[in-house]
Amino acid sequence: MDSNTSLNQPDYLSHTTDHNEIQQIQHIFSNMITQTVENSLSGIGNIFDYSHGVPNDWLSSFFPQHLLLHQYLLENHKPDESIVRYAFKVMDRKTNTIILEKMPDYTKFGLRLMFDGRVQRELLHTEAIKHLFAKESLRLGQAFDEPQSRDHIESFMRMYQLSTDELFQPDLTKYGNFNEFFYRKLKPDARQIAYPDNSSIITSVADCRLILFDNVSDATRIWIKGQHFSLKRLFDDELMAKTFDYGSIAVFRLAPNDYHRFHSPVSGQISKIIRKISGTYYTVNPIVVRENLDVFTENHRAVMIIDSKDFGPVAFVAIGALLVGSINFTVDTEQYVNKGDELGKRMNQLQFC
Repeated sequence: MDSNTSLNQPDYLSHTTDHNEIQQIQHIFSNMITQTVENSLSGIGNIFDYSHGVPNDWLSSFFPQHLLLHQYLLENHKPDESIVRYAFKVMDRKTNTIILEKMPDYTKFGLRLMFDGRVQRELLHTEAIKHLFAKESLRLGQAFDEPQSRDHIESFMRMYQLSTDELFQPDLTKYGNFNEFFYRKLKPDARQIAYPDNSSIITSVADCRLILFDNVSDATRIWIKGQHFSLKRLFDDELMAKTFDYGSIAVFRLAPNDYHRFHSPVSGQISKIIRKISGTYYTVNPIVVRENLDVFTENHRAVMIIDSKDFGPVAFVAIGALLVGSINFTVDTEQYVNKGDELGKRMNQLQFC
């Protein structure tokens, strides 16, 4: 992009450099999904392995031949270079220790591809890229509904070092496809609900990385850095937004290896469900949430209102993500739920999320 071109000019995206960048991102991203889809249908390939090679045909312009992604990302970047900021630490509450969250090579590559540079960041706001994310998320979800996609389950288990001990169905051959495994059920006693008889205590909704804010102002000041985040945009409903003007915010982020069903944080009656607010499919990686991108208010999402005796109305917003696009509520309006009861599941997945 010409350094003299203002980003405020409406035609800046027509610049040749921008057009080429869009085509390049579209080509690389689509081919990445195509390889996954073809591997699923042919029953070969371990897309969740760290040692997954770089296909020469569509990455040759970015990486030397036969170079593995992890070699490029780990060996060719010094600790102070941009790629390091795409790693992040989380608190493991079971051990009370800080750990580096496992991030697959494709995640690192995808974040670098889309966010490492001013031009790439600006391109994420274009309709072409938003359409690309939506189209490819749908295509991958359809591929993971195919029976052949079961062949990816073992490599997923191996990469994330998951155990079958907690699974309601521990026999991996019983899952009809990868999506069935992805939203797998756990044994009834696998997750104990905190103080089940005390409705004044809120419980976590999922296996997650949790962050809490007293109010919207704190959330946007400290963490949510999108230009236009507001409750009105989040709910796509001005009246609903006013109901929660002074409410607290809890963000429950699920990593790819997590159990992908979600549960009620409170006991109460479901008074309203908005099953679909259309949007794009940006990644909800916390690094990206801290970028100047409206992830929460632009992504596909669904909303549920639970009327709680102890807390009043509680809004549950399920947000889709890059390649985890489908949100399925398993409850309905007027239904009473106890805290810890299942509310729904998320599906369609690859490790960009």
